[in-house]
Order: sequence, then C-alpha cells, then structure tokens
Amino acid sequence: MAKPTMRRFAVNVASLFSVQVANFLLPLLTVPYVVRIIGPDKLGLLNFSQAYVTYFSLLINYGFDMAAVRVIAANREDTEATSRIFSQVMAGKALLWALSVVVFTIVTLSNPEFKGHLGLHICTFLVCIGTVLSPFWLYQAMEDLGRVAMFNLAVKLIFSLSVLLLIRKADDYVYQNLAISVSQILVSVAALYVAVRRFKIKFSWPTGPELRNRFKEDRTLFFSSVMITIYASSNVFILGLLSLPYNVGIYAAGTRLEGMAESFVGLALNQAFFPIVAQAFGQGREQGLRMVRTTFFPLFIVMALVSAGLWLVGPYVITLLYGAKFAGAVTVLRIVALLPLIIGMSNLLGLHTMLNLRMDRAFFTVTAVGSMVGLALNMLLIRRYAHVGAAYALVLTEAYITGAMYVYLRWKGIEVIKVSHLREAIVFTKSRVLAFKNR
Repeated sequence: MAKPTMRRFAVNVASLFSVQVANFLLPLLTVPYVVRIIGPDKLGLLNFSQAYVTYFSLLINYGFDMAAVRVIAANREDTEATSRIFSQVMAGKALLWALSVVVFTIVTLSNPEFKGHLGLHICTFLVCIGTVLSPFWLYQAMEDLGRVAMFNLAVKLIFSLSVLLLIRKADDYVYQNLAISVSQILVSVAALYVAVRRFKIKFSWPTGPELRNRFKEDRTLFFSSVMITIYASSNVFILGLLSLPYNVGIYAAGTRLEGMAESFVGLALNQAFFPIVAQAFGQGREQGLRMVRTTFFPLFIVMALVSAGLWLVGPYVITLLYGAKFAGAVTVLRIVALLPLIIGMSNLLGLHTMLNLRMDRAFFTVTAVGSMVGLALNMLLIRRYAHVGAAYALVLTEAYITGAMYVYLRWKGIEVIKVSHLREAIVFTKSRVLAFKNR
C-alpha cells in the first residue's frame, strides 16, 4: 500500500479512536445521573421506542450508505460521478422519509400501546430527519474520517449537555430521546453544509429512471440490512412486546456497555478500513484479499482483548454506572461479552470481503437465514428467560452468521484465515504503527 494511503489510514484510525474515547467517557457523566432518576422501567420504554424507530431509519438508509461508499471510494477523483451518486442517495432518502412518516403515523395511532406513548415515539422518530440529512457516508468514502469523528463528538456533547439540563425527575425521561434527535439533526445539517463545500458537490434532483436504477442496484444491500437489523436489533423490540419494561431496561443496560466497548475499537477500525479495502479491491481481487488476510490476526487479537476485558471489569462498571437497581444487567453483560470478537470477525468476512467481492446475494442469504434463526431463538428464549434469553439469542445468532460466512468463503475457495498469513500480518501492523508515528 502506498505511503499516502497508509498515512491516511493511520490518521483515520487515530481520529476515530480518539472520538471513541470521548464516546466512552461522556456516558460516565450522563448515565449514572439519568438512570438513577428514571430507573429500569423508564429506561426500558426509551430503548423500546428506539428499537421501534430503528426500522424506519433502516428503511430511509435503504443500503444507500454501504453501496455509495463502495462506488465512490473506488472512483473518488471523479467529482461529477460523486455529485450524481450523492444526489441519488439524498433524493432516495427524502422519498423514503416521506413514506416513513405515513407508515409511522398509521402504525402508532392504530396500536393502543404505541398510542399510549405517542409523545415519546414522536420525539424518537424525529431522529429520522437526521438520518436523511446525514452525509457521514460521503466522508467515509472520501476517507475524511477526522471530520466524522469531530461531528460525532459534537452529537455526544450536545446530547450530554441537554440531558443534564433537561432531566430532573422520572417523568422527564422522554427528553433523552428528544435530545438524541435534536443533536443528530443539528450536527447533520452542519456536516452536510461542510461536505457540499469541501467535496464540491452539486446537487440536482435525479430523473425517474436514475432513481429506479439506484433503488434496484441497492435493493440486495437493503434486504441484507433488514436481515441484519432483525437479528441484531429486534431483541429489544421483541423483548418489549413479550416482557415488561423492567426487563428491557436491564437488557439495555447490559448490552449498552458491550456496545460501547465494541465501538471503542471495532467501529473505528471498520469505518477507517472499509474504504481502504474497497479501493484495494478496485485495483484487483488479489490486492483486496491480501489486505483482508493481513488484517485478520491483528483484528482478532484486539477484539479478543476487548471481549476479555469486558468480561472481567464489566460487572464493576455496571455497578458504578447504573447502581444496585440494575444488578441483573451483569448476567446479560457476561453473556454478550463475546460479541466484540464475534462481530469483528463477522464484519471482516461479510462487509469487507463478501460485499467487496460483489457477493451481495450470498451475503443476503446468510443474513436472511441468520435472521430466521435469531427470530426463532428470541421467541423461544425470551418467553422462558426474558432478558437473559434475549442475550443468549443474540450471541448464538451472531456466532451462526460468522460461521456461515466463513464456510461460504471456504466453499468458494477463498482462504481468509491461514496461519501462513501471520508473518505478513505482522509486517502490515508494523507499517501502520510507523505511519501513525510519522503522520
């Protein structure tokens, strides 16, 4: 890999890692304050509402983000093509947002339980405006992740300050989701303005045929995203339907800490790595596979350490952040502690390998079957074990997905994991450390 690319990779990882540090530290200020005021039940309602709105955010994103990053990253010097893809993505999101408003209104008003928390769901649904406006996928394609890190940090700061100012009693719990939505909208508007100027983007409403082609080309990724959401995010929604808000709150507390630990390292590496891999695959199949192979061992070691650390110190952090009322979250946390390692491997095999090899249909098939497995496990285990069952269902489903991806790639003759690649991986890691030191 050329020196500029290596340096860019190192800077991107450093930027994202630094903002993950902030993302990790800020909840240390807000979480203990908020959860001691609202308690497990209200926390459960907040997370159930977020899980509900996740489906609308999924519809709006459609899969545009991953597809656009893949295309733009391979041809980022073509300003005209970048503007065209940007226009198609933003127009597509706007149309899907309008559809989401209609569906959200009908579903929420027609269901008595949803209607009973109408104000909460509206506050949560406002985040979809930020989803439409967010250009972070464009920054990712351009490998300008330092700015993404700063914008994400701004979201966290605005949210944290808002929560500390607004939540004074248990009934103020709805302000948490409102703060998330407003902070996301404000930062997305600013990020969009900067992106248009920085990358010289010219928006023009696409023609009907262009939009149809965009939807058609990205539909496999959309359905794959649906499947991923079903097995990765539906646990909270199903738990909320089949159990009490208290159980949702306990589950959310345990998995929240796992998510923080996972994103602390994994998200930074994935966001920085995906455009690099896409560019390598744009140069040739072997170049891309070589990049994936040399990354496996460093990623495995890092994520294994994250999982081990989470299992060991997580219970103490639960007590510190959430207090005695959330003691049940320790069991959930220790079950899901394996997820950083499992999902790290899944992302390498799926997002970075299968999608860049245009194995979109195979990726969809694996995730579709995984979703059915996840739904079955959730329905079976949640009824018997509530939040503990949801945790087991999530880990088992993710493990199945990762194993299925590995088996499929082996069947196609693609060796991502071989001991013989270890030496090359060591050289790869050293080059990135040197690039970081010399940046």
